[in-house]
Amino acid sequence: MADGVRLTCWPTPDRLALGIQIKNLAGQLHSETEEPVQLDTGYSEEVLVPYDLFETLNLGHWRLPQTPAATGTTVTGQVIHLLEAFADVAVPRTGEQYRVIVQTFDGNIRFLVGRAFLRRFKVLLDGPGGQTCLMMQAR
Repeated sequence: MADGVRLTCWPTPDRLALGIQIKNLAGQLHSETEEPVQLDTGYSEEVLVPYDLFETLNLGHWRLPQTPAATGTTVTGQVIHLLEAFADVAVPRTGEQYRVIVQTFDGNIRFLVGRAFLRRFKVLLDGPGGQTCLMMQAR
């Protein structure tokens, strides 16, 4: 690898994922260890969290004003009303943390990292190696 670049990888033989933790703005983590969260380049926003996680972390306390109401459209054309809030995404293996807008909707069980979050990085999708990697500038 070129000088000044570090590669941080996660073994992901079955799906493309990064190990992250979600933290509310009071510092409460959703998990004590990183959780592999699937990358979804079809999801244009930063992070989609399960509705139960949104509630558990009391993210409603940091909700964004909903004027006009945030909506999304599923692949089947169904319009859904989104809840949005500020949260932090920790990437334990890199020691980095990022302020993001997380989204959810009533009944959501999906946990996804979307394109808006991935734009911060160069991402290596290593199919033959069965891993997903972030390429970052060395400190």
